[in-house]
Amino acid sequence: MATTDEEPFVPADVSMPEFTVKAILIGILITVIMGSANAYLGLLVGMTVSATIPSLVIGLAFMKPLKGTILETNMTKNIGVAGEALAAGIVFTFPALLIVYVVTDHQAGWATLGNHLPIVMLLSFVGGLLGVFFTIPLRRVFIEEEKLPYPEGVASGKVLMTMYRGEQMLKYITISMLIAGGMKFLSTSGLNLWRERLEYVIGRGKARLFGGVNVSPALLGVGYIIGPRIAGMVFAGGILGWVILIPLIGALVGWPTVDFQGNPITNPVDAVYAIWFQYTKWIGVGAVLTGGIWTLYTLRKTLVDSLKSSVKIGEHKEAKGQNVIRTEKDMQVHVAYYVIIFVIMLIINYYVLKTILATIVSTFVLFAAAFLFTAVAGYLAGIVGSSNNPISSVTISTLVITAAMLYLLRVDPTVGMTATILVAAIVCVSAAIAGDSMQELKTANMVGATPYDIQRGRIIGVITASISIPAVVWMLESAYGIGVKTPGHPNPLPAPQAVIMGSTVVAIFKGDIELSMFILGVIIAILLIKFKLPVMAVAIGIYLPFTLTTPIMLGGLIAYFSERFIEHKVRVVDQRKEGLGEAAVKERIKALKNETFNYGLIFSAGLVAGEALMGVINAIFKIGKINLAVFTQSAGWPGMLAYLYLMYFIFYIVIRKPLQGMSKDEVREVVRRTFRFRG
Repeated sequence: MATTDEEPFVPADVSMPEFTVKAILIGILITVIMGSANAYLGLLVGMTVSATIPSLVIGLAFMKPLKGTILETNMTKNIGVAGEALAAGIVFTFPALLIVYVVTDHQAGWATLGNHLPIVMLLSFVGGLLGVFFTIPLRRVFIEEEKLPYPEGVASGKVLMTMYRGEQMLKYITISMLIAGGMKFLSTSGLNLWRERLEYVIGRGKARLFGGVNVSPALLGVGYIIGPRIAGMVFAGGILGWVILIPLIGALVGWPTVDFQGNPITNPVDAVYAIWFQYTKWIGVGAVLTGGIWTLYTLRKTLVDSLKSSVKIGEHKEAKGQNVIRTEKDMQVHVAYYVIIFVIMLIINYYVLKTILATIVSTFVLFAAAFLFTAVAGYLAGIVGSSNNPISSVTISTLVITAAMLYLLRVDPTVGMTATILVAAIVCVSAAIAGDSMQELKTANMVGATPYDIQRGRIIGVITASISIPAVVWMLESAYGIGVKTPGHPNPLPAPQAVIMGSTVVAIFKGDIELSMFILGVIIAILLIKFKLPVMAVAIGIYLPFTLTTPIMLGGLIAYFSERFIEHKVRVVDQRKEGLGEAAVKERIKALKNETFNYGLIFSAGLVAGEALMGVINAIFKIGKINLAVFTQSAGWPGMLAYLYLMYFIFYIVIRKPLQGMSKDEVREVVRRTFRFRG
């Protein structure tokens, strides 16, 4: 089985159908389906389901009977996932204008999205296009040079290659997909036999301690794929933000009794999230923003070199007589493309702001923020995957920057609020598409797809999604209402992310931002940089809910102890029996790791795939208003028991082959050494 560092599945010198009519049409269909489902889900629960694996499975179902090649199937998925990414960018931001409209007593924002549908479509397209264009130079930097793991890209690549190769490893993917899908179906979003999210607060006075875990098989797989070091740093950020800072802030300023909407808080867990919303989210935003700027600075030379090779300035390599192999060929982006987009944004911003200076400044801020956060989103997707990419953090950072610029320009706050959200919407869409695009380019790198065709396919997906998803959101607004109660819609879709965005921008323009927390995040990031620690991994841990960082850490621990078991197996068993020297021992350990860890990667990829597929199926049930819940109140311990067994099973899958031929005494000694942190 090929690993991510080996030759691609389809060699560069092999010509194979890829960007075909049937692949494009099926990809467009998947875009509409996945985008619509995720638009509803995002407005309902504030999160979207990764479309990478579901789109791959749907693509396989269509392409297999049509005798499609592996590259054609990958293309259908590449186009199809744009719907989910664009849905996240749209539903997290544009509905915030409805919240601002209500909160400011109709002084700012929009009364309805329906009256501004063409603008929403155009801005979604522009943001998506920037997300595609800005990732072209990042492909070489993050995938080929930095070699970021991109867990979902690896997962889909493994699934795709296994399906077409037909190896024995297919059974591992099948088993893990069934396990993950089954656990998702049995949990809160399905039969409700157990809770997906387990979180508790110890103490009821000023001194309180928070902890929790999401029993997500997919996050466990992500942790295994990214490895113990990065997983550990993400978890360290979670410990800092949720276990140390939130209890400390709560003890010092007092635990809130109402949430940001004025509703009474009766659950101590809700009080923890209220502290996060008011205080520590700004720490995460400051850390992510600083880490993103630092990441771009450290990669400045490589980024400039990659940008020069991707933008059409002067002669092409082909014109100079240099041959570019198929798997290295990127789309050439004319400078004129950016000029056209810039002019479009100038026109739209002037339509909103009615002020030339503010229009020019906000447009420049938009472009700079889009490039910065496209790179940040592409980098973070490489660490924790697109599903867990903190796009909301990127958007809030954009809100802060844009609002500050418009405030300094003395723009009328009622106009500035609307303009701020529109700028943030474009950046949010751009960042969402960017993180997703980098996952697709990682898969392309593994299977041997052509980057040029992948990038063309992304544009087709963006065009399709920018037309269909705003229309779907408008229909949902008309049918249910979004975010706030109105006389015609007493039970609107909650739209939690849009509510956060809308309330945040109002807080900024009213001067209610927690600047001290933001500065603390900047200081934390600077300290991490000083001690040469992965600042972005820690920053994302501070911002993400602690229940998400815990399973990522557990997956990383499984990879860590699996690695230790293999090392000690070679030293305890092979070295004694065969009298191997130190050089031979190291070579044996390396070879055994390469052989056995593929099983863990394949199994982890299946976990990501299974949960994602079942998440989409559960979303369809919700759209159809089909309630499958067996219990109204579910327990937490059954899910935790299942989770612990799953952790053991992944560990066993990896060490199963090294176990063969070992005596019971040898197994005991190796296990004892594996779980001992000394020696």
